[in-house]
Amino acid sequence: MNTLARRNRPGLRTLLQIATACLAGCVVALLPQRHLLLLAAAIAAILAVAAIFAEPTLGLALALVFGPFQPLERVTLQLPLDSGQLVLILTLIAYSFRWLVTRRFPVIRPQPAIAVAFAAFLAVCLLSFFPARDFRDWATECIKWLQIAAVALLVAGEQDPRKRWIVLGAILIAAAGQAAFGLIQADVRGFGPPEFRLRGTDAYRAYGTFEQPNPFGGFMGLTWPVAATLALWATAQVWSRWRADVLRCSMHAGRARRLILLLTVSAFVAALCVRALIASGSRGALVGAAAAGAALFLAWVQRPWRWASEAFALALAAFAFDVIHLPTSLEATLQYFSDPSSAFGLDVRNAHVTPITFSTVERLAHWQAALRMIEASPWLGVGFGNYAAAYPAFRLLPWENALGHAHNYYLNIFAETGAVGLLAYLALWTTIIAVTWQAARRGSLSAFSSALCAGILGAWTHLAVHHLFDKLYVANTHLLIGAYLGFVFAAVAETGTT
Repeated sequence: MNTLARRNRPGLRTLLQIATACLAGCVVALLPQRHLLLLAAAIAAILAVAAIFAEPTLGLALALVFGPFQPLERVTLQLPLDSGQLVLILTLIAYSFRWLVTRRFPVIRPQPAIAVAFAAFLAVCLLSFFPARDFRDWATECIKWLQIAAVALLVAGEQDPRKRWIVLGAILIAAAGQAAFGLIQADVRGFGPPEFRLRGTDAYRAYGTFEQPNPFGGFMGLTWPVAATLALWATAQVWSRWRADVLRCSMHAGRARRLILLLTVSAFVAALCVRALIASGSRGALVGAAAAGAALFLAWVQRPWRWASEAFALALAAFAFDVIHLPTSLEATLQYFSDPSSAFGLDVRNAHVTPITFSTVERLAHWQAALRMIEASPWLGVGFGNYAAAYPAFRLLPWENALGHAHNYYLNIFAETGAVGLLAYLALWTTIIAVTWQAARRGSLSAFSSALCAGILGAWTHLAVHHLFDKLYVANTHLLIGAYLGFVFAAVAETGTT
């Protein structure tokens, strides 16, 4: 009887659980909503830190997801450090602790040509400290490139290739979330900043958490090629395996379900990103997306150079016979460049500014300021990241706002680091694109690593073209570039590309 009573009596653990649940219920009922939200945020932060130290790869994933929120956090919270950078710092600490505890340091073998070119460019950037006017801006830009290297090495150094899927999944989540938010801003919300409203409509340009449409369009342009390539790869895998299974009268259900899930998700993300890119209204993003699409096509077809030469000849013929017309804004830009009144063929001091031509003239005015910086310091520049700091001394009188960059990253890097820095930057990206192209073409595109490199090649192409009109190393986008570079390093190791 006593034994049966002891079995039916609630144990101490059960009583503690009931008491804890009651206490939590009282806290939820009595605390004000603001304090309750702060408590929930604190608990979520503690759980996130624990997860990062348990598996540092999750930290990389969270940094990629939270990174694009940096402009919004800077406006609303005005904190010295955004959540993406904070998560990245915790991730680097977590990796360091894991290496010290396990005494197993990853064997990281970056592609030698990229490593040399990267080191040369970084050396030039560090050397530009001497002409720099603002040490903080110089240090911020240098830290960005050090973080690119760190993220690339961490992604490439993962011993378990399956963990890279966590990083890739985070990229898709970040892209889908930003695209959905941007489309809500453009088509659903019904209000927004007046300067983002499209003339004659009730729609607004999409800008996500980037607070500006152009970098938002650039982020979409850097993510949709990878998502589209994953969808194409999954489609090819499903088709080939379906044919093989039909012939063998067998079907691997688990593998097929995973491929179909990847196909569905990646195709949806790619379509969402393309739609958001169009909604951003960024002309640079649209031109970059067209170039990225061409790069994807050349990466997937046989005899790509033959296709490229035929397409180029067809485009020249279309322009020669006036079949294709350049956009009005692009024609206006070319007209300014053809003006012989200045040494560089660019002078907008006496340009007639209208609401239609304002953005074009403003961009050209910042180009002209960059050219003045180049004339003043052609070899070492005005200091890495110091375009805004030097702008007041070189600006045109009507244009007081520096906007942070020259709206052409090649002119921007030329003005900041001089001819030496521009050559080092071009050599770095020429090397990266060449290695990525080899990794995509060396292995069969039925191999996942080669297919992924084809998508990254599209992202590199978008970056190179869009930089003619803007600067995309903003809002922690450099972390995405570092992750892509890590995937390229891993693919080179797998395919044996040299």
